[in-house]
Amino acid sequence: MSLNLEKFRAEYDRWVGESLPDYLAGKMEHIVKKYPFITPDDIPWTPYIGKPAAQKFGLITSGGLYLKDSQVPFDTSSIHGDTSYRELPKKVRQEDVGIAHKHYDHSLAKQDLNIIYPIQRFVELEEEGIIGRLADVNYSLSYVNDAVTLVEKTVPQLIKGIREQSIDVMFLVPV
Repeated sequence: MSLNLEKFRAEYDRWVGESLPDYLAGKMEHIVKKYPFITPDDIPWTPYIGKPAAQKFGLITSGGLYLKDSQVPFDTSSIHGDTSYRELPKKVRQEDVGIAHKHYDHSLAKQDLNIIYPIQRFVELEEEGIIGRLADVNYSLSYVNDAVTLVEKTVPQLIKGIREQSIDVMFLVPV
C-alpha cells in the first residue's frame, strides 16, 4: 500500500489553518466535511487463515481509554488529536479505565466497557478455548487527525509491541 504522506501533509496543514477557528468554536461537523482523508489505491486485504484456538489475539480500540490511576489522559484539546497510545493490561476492569475522547457519546461505554473494548468477551473466548490466548498487553488510541505522525511514529511503535508479544491476530474496535 503506497501513501503519499507529503501530499497529505500539505493538504492537512491547509485544513488545520482553515479549520482551527471552527474547531475552537466546537463546530466539528463543519471541519469533518473538509478533512483530507487518505484514500489509498491499493488496500492490502489479508484473508484470515489459521485456527483461532491456536493463535494469540490482541485488541486495539480507538475509544480513548487510559488507566485512571497510572496513565495521563489523551490530549483532547488539540485539533491534531493525540497520536500516542496507551497500553491496557488483560486484567483491566471497568472501574480502572477513564475515557479521553471528544468525538463520541461515552454514556454506553461507561455502562459497559465491552461496547468499545470487548476485553471481557475475549477473556471468555480464551477461557472457553475458542481462542488460544489473549495478549497480556492491549492498546488504546484516541481520535487522531495527524495521520502522518500516526503512520510514521505511532504505528511502528505499536507494531513493535505486537511483534514482541508474538500476537497473531489484532482485533481493531473503531469508535
